Amino acid sequence: MSTLIEESARRRTALVAASSRWLGGLLVLFAALVLTRAMSEGVYDIAFANLALDLSGMVGTVGLVYFVGYGVEVLASIVAGPLLDRGSPARTLVLAYLTKIGAFVLIGLGSGFLSSHLWVIVAAAATVDLVHRVGDMALFVLLPRILDAPTLVRVQGVGSTVRSAGELVSPVVAGAVLVLLPGAQALLVAAGFQVLALVLLACLAVLIRNRRTPAEAGSDAGSAADTDTADAAEEPPVSRRVVARVLSGSRAWRRFIVLDTLTTLALSSVILSLLPLMREQLAMSAARAGSFLAFTTLGAIVGGLVVTKAGEHGIYTSLRWAPALAGVGTLIAPTLGRTEWVLAAALVLFGCGFTVYLRSAALVVQLRAPMALLGTWYGLIDAVERVACAVAILATGFAFDRFGGTGLYVVFGGLLVLTAVLWSGFDREHRQDLGATLLHPSAPPTAR
Repeated sequence: MSTLIEESARRRTALVAASSRWLGGLLVLFAALVLTRAMSEGVYDIAFANLALDLSGMVGTVGLVYFVGYGVEVLASIVAGPLLDRGSPARTLVLAYLTKIGAFVLIGLGSGFLSSHLWVIVAAAATVDLVHRVGDMALFVLLPRILDAPTLVRVQGVGSTVRSAGELVSPVVAGAVLVLLPGAQALLVAAGFQVLALVLLACLAVLIRNRRTPAEAGSDAGSAADTDTADAAEEPPVSRRVVARVLSGSRAWRRFIVLDTLTTLALSSVILSLLPLMREQLAMSAARAGSFLAFTTLGAIVGGLVVTKAGEHGIYTSLRWAPALAGVGTLIAPTLGRTEWVLAAALVLFGCGFTVYLRSAALVVQLRAPMALLGTWYGLIDAVERVACAVAILATGFAFDRFGGTGLYVVFGGLLVLTAVLWSGFDREHRQDLGATLLHPSAPPTAR
């Protein structure tokens, strides 16, 4: 009997060790994928902006590039969701990588015509933004299908940390690339990063496929998602109108969308107006203000680690305190920010709250929306929030010029503290109701 017990203990130890190695490999590969994507994004964003500026000589054309890109991203959120639900997110993700690689190589190696006409650059940037957004949505839908909830939270937390670190490094890399390969040729480096990302994605697929062995099939969380998807495929497709009607008719989801939109609106408006605040309100030089933005990234790195540590159940608690933390940083920055160490601390607080909140809210959607309709569900929510944020960001610029940064930041800081209080009222009953709409499968929400 003792021999059997010892053998069973050894097997359990071996399984735990194998699981730990698998998770470690998964996190390393995903971190490398996120970092590579950040490098590519940093290079092509700056390359397109510089091409537009060089061709026109007007700063407004850079804004045009970003405005068109933002518009096609909203379009992608609405249109791509149902396609991802009915098709293969994995194949869509690969196709997105290949399309971006083709566009970068075509412009980078193409004739002078492709890189010397502004409309071509604007169209190419919009195409890349569209495809990039579809790829992001495909990854958003794919991950909950192949990972269980605890692993998903850890992967997303680590991904947030690595992406934030990448945002510190990518401008430096992009600047070096533009010095060595000026003009459209810089896009070839962005294509190279996309190729590397595609290779890392293939390695991730192999790692996850090897994990799903017959001996471990019972513990593979992806099987439940696959079953849901397969069952949904036998039923008539659910239209966006039906999903929108269910979202608006669900008290829990309606409350979630309103609170999430208000919180994201305030966070987005603050993050995009920090540079004007430091330059106009705090009288900092452009170089000094740019360097201080690194403190928000430092906070974001910490925020990703906080999400990873909090785990699946901690994301709901994070919805309560993260907006308050960001709100405190927002209130401190314009009022006490002339003392540089106080400003640095405020930016760290804001960056941490910003990342923890956005990642936690996204995880709520991934874990509580119907798996077979996740693309449509997320796309509609994201489209509503992007439109609201675009209007708020536009209004923020005019309000900043008219009333100054202090009053504006008091409003946004107060709004973030208010949403934190309102999130505190998002109780356990609301959480359960998120997974109990008419479009959810009959199984209890906790089964996923």
